[in-house]
Amino acid sequence: MEVVKCSGFVTRRTPESHELAPLDVMTNMMTNMEKTRFQNQTLHIIPHGVRTGIVKTGILKFRIVQTGTAHVGISQTLANGILAGILALRGDFIRSIAVSAMLMLLLAGCLAESAPDQKALKQGFSGQEIELLAPKSLNLPTFWEVLLQEWSSQTGASLKFVEFAENSAVPAQAEREAGSGGRLILFPLNQLSELEPQLSPLPISDPQLDSRDIFKGLRERVLTRDRQLVAFPLSAPVLVCYYRQDLLRAARGKAPETWDEYQELVDSLEKWAPGLVAVEPLGAEFRATTFFARSLAYCKHPENYSVWFDIDTVKPTLTTAGFIEGLERAQQTWAKLPAAVATYSPADCRQLVLSGKAALAIGWEPQSADLVSRSTSNEGSPPPQRIEGIQLGICRLPGSRRVFNRNSKKWDTLPAGTVHSPALCGFSGMAAGVILPLQNGGDAAAANLLISLTSTALFDEAFSALPKGPCRESQISIAPNWFGPELSTEESSQYTDAVAQSLRDPQLVAQLPLLGAEEFRQAASMALEPLLKGEADPQQTAAAMQKSFEAIIERLGTDAIRDSHRRGLGLAPSPKK
Repeated sequence: MEVVKCSGFVTRRTPESHELAPLDVMTNMMTNMEKTRFQNQTLHIIPHGVRTGIVKTGILKFRIVQTGTAHVGISQTLANGILAGILALRGDFIRSIAVSAMLMLLLAGCLAESAPDQKALKQGFSGQEIELLAPKSLNLPTFWEVLLQEWSSQTGASLKFVEFAENSAVPAQAEREAGSGGRLILFPLNQLSELEPQLSPLPISDPQLDSRDIFKGLRERVLTRDRQLVAFPLSAPVLVCYYRQDLLRAARGKAPETWDEYQELVDSLEKWAPGLVAVEPLGAEFRATTFFARSLAYCKHPENYSVWFDIDTVKPTLTTAGFIEGLERAQQTWAKLPAAVATYSPADCRQLVLSGKAALAIGWEPQSADLVSRSTSNEGSPPPQRIEGIQLGICRLPGSRRVFNRNSKKWDTLPAGTVHSPALCGFSGMAAGVILPLQNGGDAAAANLLISLTSTALFDEAFSALPKGPCRESQISIAPNWFGPELSTEESSQYTDAVAQSLRDPQLVAQLPLLGAEEFRQAASMALEPLLKGEADPQQTAAAMQKSFEAIIERLGTDAIRDSHRRGLGLAPSPKK
């Protein structure tokens, strides 16, 4: 089978002429192709045994059909015919389809492209076996069965699935030496620090793996170790602020840019949103993440590379002025929230806004139905429903106009009009990496499979039913289509923009990027509970958190934690003294 690099349809050669009358094209396609289906404004044409990919044009997606032993490009008449058929099906999208028509006009250029020698490709990976490790909840053996069969037939490599529980430790298979084809592993992003020692650097020299397309902050501050990209992001959610735009506009208010402005909205809810509440995800499983995201505006100075620990001594920094300020602001807000927030998840907070019960909330858009299924409260329980007649606004979390510098031990005030709002990520999400064999790792099939699945042509197809979120510049235009139907097109675009701005920021922070991250998170959550209940003040809370972190470091070993922390920040381990 040939691999034809072409943005558009390429059909198998047949005795019949391709000069078809425009009105007959759609009928001909449905008659001659062995399977045709329409779903989500996407035209899928899948001949049996034919290699496929996807190209997005406007609001329409056209599946690439790659041919057998010969290939031809469609003529202008056929292009016009396809366009005419689609126009008949979706006449109310004429303007968007006009963009697709322009793509059709460029298809002639595909004829000039030469296909790589498939035999040579097969020889390159023939006999190699890949282990594909993935969380069992993704059900990849079902979703990727046909796609991986096609890839295997092209490359000559075989594949074995190994599934593991999403919340379990790094699977034992990842710690063994990889076989001839290597391993491809899909893993929760919050396990990167534990898995990273086994991961191989990604082949960024491969022209098909455009690492610069990944949002800069995400690439450099989360996924890089010692200047080498070690994981490819599939989703990297950040917390955002939801607000009732219709009510705020009527009150002549605006979206909060700073936590001071956010607090003013909470304090004045009865004036601009009478009868409604503000909510934040403060359940035990998410309380620490919410506080960390809030506090970064005060404690993550651009001159300080680390946040929770000293970069050299790994001593916790939780009693410094920046964290104390974050705790004071959190206490001020949390005292005004309903008591039930102590059980809320991000899904609960999102649903309370959609249902018209909350006017202000912190949360994020589900990357899949899985987030909604984790809703813990009765008020925010699935399925998500939105009341009619409301308009939402979605923006980045607020920031601050001053930030504490641990180096100078002083507060620095930002220039007028500037807001410091570094975002937190890595608390959820999904990434992919490879574990290559010690010998000939650069030629291992696992790296080829990762590049293929994450390519522009195949990503939508491979991850159509799997968790994903905007992580690349090239995804901004299509990412709004990935979120639930509860949001309008404008709201989905606002969310995508907020995520993109956060992940581009060079001040982006990965949550606790070191060994023992889950223990540290749980310790922070326990220390914050008395503050949430009004039983402790910020100084007492910071001291309790500091003591808990110090105990964990002592138990796990200072050297191990320091080296892991530095690696998590993308740095080399400290020289041994």
